Amino acid sequence: MKIAFVIGAPVTHSGHGVVSQGMTWKKGLEERGHEVVLVQSWNYYDWKSFDAILFFMHNEFVVDYINAVSKVNPNIYYAPVLDPDFSIFMMKAISNWGCSRLKIYNRYYKTKRIFPCVKYVLVRSEFEAKYVEKGWNVPKEKILKVPLSFNLKPEVTNFERENYCFHASYLADARKNVKRLIDSAKKYGFELKLAGKLRNSEEERTIYSWIGDVKNISYLGFLSKEDLLSHYTRAKVFALPSINEGVGIVALDAASMGCDVVITNLGGPQEYYNGLATPVNPYDIDEIGKAIQSCLNGKTNQPALQRHIHENYSLQKISEILENAFRN
Repeated sequence: MKIAFVIGAPVTHSGHGVVSQGMTWKKGLEERGHEVVLVQSWNYYDWKSFDAILFFMHNEFVVDYINAVSKVNPNIYYAPVLDPDFSIFMMKAISNWGCSRLKIYNRYYKTKRIFPCVKYVLVRSEFEAKYVEKGWNVPKEKILKVPLSFNLKPEVTNFERENYCFHASYLADARKNVKRLIDSAKKYGFELKLAGKLRNSEEERTIYSWIGDVKNISYLGFLSKEDLLSHYTRAKVFALPSINEGVGIVALDAASMGCDVVITNLGGPQEYYNGLATPVNPYDIDEIGKAIQSCLNGKTNQPALQRHIHENYSLQKISEILENAFRN
């Protein structure tokens, strides 16, 4: 098959989550013999030549793009990549609020127009599926769950673990909740190692002000793939207590590499672990700290967690789901 991938927003930084998802799916489909074209807006394409056209992200640009392309080719698929921080009721309300004639509307208002044009809406979790079904009134039969796959798998599994907690993300991003993770390490005294990109000097000052002069917390910088792998194979625990997270591929990779995982109990991430990760209220410093401390002190779900991830979220398995959807 010949498949087009269209992303709905400019990519302003490396490590972009939607780009990572798209490039991983591209790799998996190409390994199964399909051609995947990354669409560039300045280029002309023979849209009729594609067996499937997959749009990523949600905004007005994507809505207009889908409406235009669907008139030429009906094989439209849509992965909105929703990480909502509001209720399903609010999604339903704002999706219906507005007035086209007066041009009074929000970025969700026009979305309902495209679903008659879309064969499947691809979601990453049941949590996301509920927003699509109940917030946008999309029929269940048009919603297909396509989980994300892990990116890393160890060649061996019996690593010698060190007694520290590891976290990697855009550290100053409020939704990653790093301030509370740091505060929990200060209160409970466990060793915490932080990695990730700081995009400017203001973010750097913020992180160092949160850490202060305590000795059990360190910032490692933006790590190379080799250094990242090193910490995934050495850390006993990986923590991702985000207040808003779609999946959290870093935690999925950490589990695949043998870390125990402490994960937010909000949104879709905890669905991936089948009860083998420790969910926490991300607003509760004590709950975060006690969960991490418990894992560091001997509580573990490994190697059962690693086995669960490898059996259910391999790229081969996810690519097969995508392939079957496009062949429908």
